[in-house]
Amino acid sequence: MASAPGPPDPALVPTEGFCRAIAKLPTGVTVLTTVTDDSPIGCTANAVMSLSADTPSVLVSLGSRSRTLSAILDTGRFAVNTLSWSQRALTRKFATGTPAERFAGVPWRPERRIPVLSAAGMALVCEVGDTATLLDHTVVVGKVVWLRDTNAAPTVLYGREQYPLGA
Repeated sequence: MASAPGPPDPALVPTEGFCRAIAKLPTGVTVLTTVTDDSPIGCTANAVMSLSADTPSVLVSLGSRSRTLSAILDTGRFAVNTLSWSQRALTRKFATGTPAERFAGVPWRPERRIPVLSAAGMALVCEVGDTATLLDHTVVVGKVVWLRDTNAAPTVLYGREQYPLGA
């Protein structure tokens, strides 16, 4: 009987090499937002995908120690905001600094008591469904309860650079 394989050998799959390789997989650029103690909190995320259209839902994946993840789980709701080419600077803004600094000067409005970026080309407000902790990340099912779609072309991330779609 074969035994379960152990963890991958870092000499065979070095972290830096994996990060360079996986950056060649085009992905959407989003900002996840929620609230904590009535203050907005959010972060940039590219691990977002549709799960079901029958029950409109998405999957998001965040580092298990993420402050935004903690707030999402506490609040039970969050928003997925897609960014267009003209809002691409928000990607870096929401990826660095403290949560309070991320919202400084960024217009937003509450939808179902969750901050939605005013400039988002598409926004979904979701209620937290199932969660699963896998390795160092937590996957969250978001059941969509509100939607805004302006038809603005989204920005994609490829090779650690942003590119406009539809241009």
